[in-house]
Amino acid sequence: MQSNETVFVTGADGMLGAHICRELLRQGYAVKAMILPNRRHAAIADLQLTLVYGDVLDKQMLEQHMADCNQIIHIAALTSVWPRRSAKVRAVNFEGTQNVLEIAKKYHYNRMVHIGSASSFAYGNKVAPGNENTSANGVFTLDYIQSKHEAQQLLLEAHQKSGFPVIIVNPTFMVGAFDSGPSSGKVLLELLNNRLPAYAPGGRNFVNAHDVAVATVNALKMGEIGQCYIAGGENLTYAEFLQKSCQVIDKPFKLRAAPATLLQFIGLASSAYARLNGSAPKLSFTMAQIACKEQYYEAHKAQKELQMPQTDLKVGIAACVDWFKANGYA
Repeated sequence: MQSNETVFVTGADGMLGAHICRELLRQGYAVKAMILPNRRHAAIADLQLTLVYGDVLDKQMLEQHMADCNQIIHIAALTSVWPRRSAKVRAVNFEGTQNVLEIAKKYHYNRMVHIGSASSFAYGNKVAPGNENTSANGVFTLDYIQSKHEAQQLLLEAHQKSGFPVIIVNPTFMVGAFDSGPSSGKVLLELLNNRLPAYAPGGRNFVNAHDVAVATVNALKMGEIGQCYIAGGENLTYAEFLQKSCQVIDKPFKLRAAPATLLQFIGLASSAYARLNGSAPKLSFTMAQIACKEQYYEAHKAQKELQMPQTDLKVGIAACVDWFKANGYA
């Protein structure tokens, strides 16, 4: 596909942003990529795009950069889960999205694709995984999860009230290259560096970041306005995920399961200690709770309507591992 359209991308230098920018260029779009001021942009430094510096909370700066575009992929968000309650997380994820929405409406954008979270929907089990028809169950009271859900509702209401052209892509747990945080790839990094003592009894839906990027870019032309699309891959227990990972890195799988009660006790103690000394815990109580749940989703809607690929997860694991090694993380 070839296109003369310029797509504005917020949060362009993160793991998903770097994949999305590459997919946009591959599909023939011009890209205007916004990242935070004074931020390193190594993940997209080699790409032929227009780079601008801004902040979704700085409405004047944001409007200045958005004025000459008519499509946007809004990725910028804070994913921090500590502390559990965070005014900054809520501000960036909700107020930042509100700013993007208002400016996109002002300039009559053709379409906005917003990156939400699968956690805005209730998860299920492997037999009956969660989908876009399951309402969020509110089990985990994290401002990250709640702010992403509220931002999603804001956009859906804008569509319902005024026909604003928005599609929401809701990724599950992404794996891939360019994870400079590291964020979702942290467990792989711990495994690579022999620092993973055990695994949790729960599970997740794991997905290749590249597949999410393809679905997201396709959503500029495909899909139904005013709809959400869970962008997922394989439903795996943590044991199954780590077994796959060990196969990719050619390492024997010798890890043992940590009992849920032990993990939650460690999380509770770590959270209490972190509140006293002001540092983030390696494992908070809420994250320990989440790690003990099996949170599974299906992505049939995204596969059908956004032509989302379903690449073998080992490809994403290998890409993540190779990137860590090439960039001195492991």
